[in-house]
Amino acid sequence: MFGSILAVCIKGTFDVGGLDVVLERNAEGGRLNSPPWTWDPTVRLSMLSVIVGGTLHKIQSSDVNQVSIQRFLSLPSYEHAKRCMFVFTVLLVFLLSCCSYMGLVSYAVYHDCDPISTKLATASDQLPSLLMMRTLGSLPGLPGLFVAGVFSAALSSLSTGLNSLACVITQDIVKPLLRKPLTERQTAFLLRAIVIVFGFSCIGMVNVVEKLGNVIPLASSTAAVSMGPLLGIYTIGVGLPWVRGKSVLTGSLASFLVLAWICAKAQLAQMSGDIRHPRLPVSVDGCDYLFDNATVQATIHGYSPSERDIYHLSFLWYTALGGVICIVISLLASLFFGWEDLNKMDPALITPCMRRFLPKKNYHVVKMQDLFKHKSEAKTDH
Repeated sequence: MFGSILAVCIKGTFDVGGLDVVLERNAEGGRLNSPPWTWDPTVRLSMLSVIVGGTLHKIQSSDVNQVSIQRFLSLPSYEHAKRCMFVFTVLLVFLLSCCSYMGLVSYAVYHDCDPISTKLATASDQLPSLLMMRTLGSLPGLPGLFVAGVFSAALSSLSTGLNSLACVITQDIVKPLLRKPLTERQTAFLLRAIVIVFGFSCIGMVNVVEKLGNVIPLASSTAAVSMGPLLGIYTIGVGLPWVRGKSVLTGSLASFLVLAWICAKAQLAQMSGDIRHPRLPVSVDGCDYLFDNATVQATIHGYSPSERDIYHLSFLWYTALGGVICIVISLLASLFFGWEDLNKMDPALITPCMRRFLPKKNYHVVKMQDLFKHKSEAKTDH
């Protein structure tokens, strides 16, 4: 995937005349402006939504979820987990930087002939493929390399998610309902069956997803329906030990329902055209192919942003909103369900900055590295 993106970026930069031309055209088109500093959460990409909302979203998606925890636990030590996160963060920043630069190259190539306005591309998600065919289409094998890189990255993430989903369903839903424990062969068959069922379900959802708008905002908003409550549950678990499980369940359900309502209404409004985000100016003056000029002029000059409301909430704020709702409702629910007995709380499960609020006990502080070491020694003994 990295090679595919770099090939498009390098060849595209060379075709337009170099890095200076790419930056000059983007500066003239207003594409190098920084996000505005505003407290308005309905601004799609503000500085606060990118820094605060985006950070909380990546913390949940990269750290506080079943897929990441499953990977961390497969490592032999705590130091290996830290090194893994460091390498992952560096590569993620590099990948996002390459994708951002690929967007700059796309505008530099199509600065005077917008393919979306002329209907050469029906959605902005098609621009990378269109740019790839324009820059690498004449080189044998490279278009296939690009497609293979995209599909390999997508299938890697999909397979990991399906495996984690199968493990969670088997361990937390199926096994508690069985009177007799499953054999190893039965468990393996059940896991594979779950993966197959959900795999075909994902394939069947393709026709629905393609009608719901751009992929990245869609993925961020729909995933936030569960990410927000999970972020709140994790925060309460490590930082608010006096909140009981029933209160957390109440808060997570409330958070899930609120986010599901907002996300569903927002997606439906985008499909119907009721939500229209502001656009930067584009041009079709340099197009060298035929197109419907009346349609293009109506698309460019007849477009106007819609009035903002709660459903215009930036998709980067969804995870943060869900976490805040979960925490607040859980604390309010604790007034009804009561508070947890802190005398029974294991201090090792609480973040160090919150241990001062626990009852004083005579216990030894154990470092995370020692816990991993003890785990490895226990496995070796068995």
